[in-house]
Amino acid sequence: MAKAKSAGSRADMVTAAIRADILDGHLAPGQRLTFPELGARHGVSVGVLREALARLVEQGIVKTVSNLGFSVIPLSARDFAELTQVRTLIEPQFFRQSVLAGSMRWESEVVAAHHLLQRTPYFAEDGSSFSPAWNTVHTDFHMTLLSGCTNVYMHDGTARLRDVSALYRRWSPLRSPVDEVLERGALEHRALVDAALAHDADRAEQLLREHIQRAADEMVIVTESGEQRSAAHG
Repeated sequence: MAKAKSAGSRADMVTAAIRADILDGHLAPGQRLTFPELGARHGVSVGVLREALARLVEQGIVKTVSNLGFSVIPLSARDFAELTQVRTLIEPQFFRQSVLAGSMRWESEVVAAHHLLQRTPYFAEDGSSFSPAWNTVHTDFHMTLLSGCTNVYMHDGTARLRDVSALYRRWSPLRSPVDEVLERGALEHRALVDAALAHDADRAEQLLREHIQRAADEMVIVTESGEQRSAAHG
């Protein structure tokens, strides 16, 4: 039992580590994930790696490739358009349920998550336009908005959608200047919090749907071939 539990714990840790490497941009879209390289990096067996990668396939950010093993998912304008369509259908509904059912504890968690998001720099220390820390707190903020919903399937489904979206965000240039996008995003985040605290379910649902679509429309998807396509037009 102890040995099985230890192997499970190692798989948990390796899953989290590879997931972070993907979402933080250390592993690129379409990049092959080989057992020798990952084994040397994480110091675990092929069995542990296989279990970790299988979990990441379930989470949507790794895919299996026939006769080649595993790779990070590639970017596709069509895939991103379909992802956005699903998110605009599902996440606003969960947010609506959160607003209707959310407790005072949930309200305080929303305020705290928003405060942390406001205080976390978008730019990394090296001056690039991406900060892994910002990406994490941004995801946490949106998941907190939905966490007042009591539907037991909410977290797994939306967490997968947000992970894939975060990967696209990491690698997709913006159509507008970054400062303009950040300013609009900050105003929209504030409006989402206000609607949540006012328990205005109709407005909350509408605002989140518009926020998801607007953020998607700002991205330009760069595929493995180097082709750039506006996400706004698939």
